[in-house]
This record gives sequence, structure tokens and C-alpha cells, in this order.
Amino acid sequence: MTTAETREAAARPASPNARRGGLFLIASACATVVSVITRVAPDADQPALAESLAAIAERAGLYGMGGASRLIAGACLVFAARHLLKTWIIRERNGTPLVPNLLAVSGVLTAISGAVALGLAAGAPEPAATVEAAASLRRLSGLAGFSVAGLALIVAARYQWKAGVPLRLIAPVSLLLGTGMQLIWSPAATGIHGVTGGAFVVWLTLVGVMLLTGRVERRFAGAQAPAGEADRRSSR
Repeated sequence: MTTAETREAAARPASPNARRGGLFLIASACATVVSVITRVAPDADQPALAESLAAIAERAGLYGMGGASRLIAGACLVFAARHLLKTWIIRERNGTPLVPNLLAVSGVLTAISGAVALGLAAGAPEPAATVEAAASLRRLSGLAGFSVAGLALIVAARYQWKAGVPLRLIAPVSLLLGTGMQLIWSPAATGIHGVTGGAFVVWLTLVGVMLLTGRVERRFAGAQAPAGEADRRSSR
């Protein structure tokens, strides 16, 4: 960062909303890890609904913990988006509100998936139309939530690039990861779903830490400095 950029960054007050947003992103990442572990362990993703319900009934506590963790992960994304929308980076259009809004939509869909999983764990009865609909809702809302989060990463990549290093180093990863997350809809790409899911957790943690420590704000403030210096020189 140049001297001018440093002065510009120092002139910006630290935003508690950015730090809270980062904290909720980290919390969402942690809850997601718990959710994945407790969802995979019951082995409830079976081809037939009856087999899935039997697996859920056998390990209802563990499956319910996975649903609760997914619900918490989604809620944390919504809270993170709410705080990020209040930061000067978004309000002054250095970033775009589309990213936190997409994260909020992703959070709502993820929370719905978790809530339905909790319901299934509470009493996994014999297959019926309502149970089948609930199982489909859990699956589709989870897939949609993951896909929408990927769209948020794709949009974020452009603004990360504009902000300069170190966010510029993350931008290509955001673009590639967000694109890869859209493959969640393809059964043929099942092998990479675990990779993109793990990478998304790392992304949430990394960006969350950068927000929590103020590095994102300093970088965006520094990116504004050259334009500010030029305006001051032209007014002399």
C-alpha cells in the first residue's frame, strides 16, 4: 500500500458491521462443517425414500443434529448479509449489494433445508405423499442454497479484483469456485461436490477473517486513494 493509500485507509473509521459480518461468516463455516459430518454419518442419502427414512429413524439424533447445524449455518449467512449491507463498502457502491443479498437468499434456502431435516428426524414415518414432498424440499432447497452461494462468489470476484492485492489474489478462486458450485445440479459431477463444498467452507472462513480483522475495509479504502489524490490535485 502506498503512503496515499495508507492515509486514505486510516481516515476511514472501522466498521463494526464489517466485523460482525465476518464473524457470522466464520460461524456459518463452522456450522457447515458440523452439518456435513452429521449428515453423512447416518448414511441417509439412499436411492429409495423408504431406505432413507429407515436410516434417519435409526440415527435420528445424529441426523437431527445435522439439520440443526444446517439451520444455524443458513441463519448465520443471513445475519452476515444483513451486516455487510450496512458497511460503507456497499453503501458507497465500492462493492455491490447483490453479493450480500445472494448470500441472504442462500442462507434462507439452507435454513429451510435444515428445518425440514429436523422435521424428518423428529419422526421419520413410513413413506407418504407429505413425507416424500418434505424430503424433496429438503434436497432441492439445499441444492439451491449452495448454487445461489456460488453465484454470490462469481459476482464478488469482480469487486475483489478491483480492490487490489490481497483480495485480487482471491478473485480468480472466487470465480472458479462459484462456477464449480453450479455443478451441484449435475449428477455426473458428484465426485467434485465434496471438493467445492470444502473449498466454500475455506472461502467463508478466509473472507470472514479478513472482514473481522479489517483487511477488506483497508483494501477498499486504499483502492479509493489514487482517485482521491487525483481529485485533490486537479482542484489546486
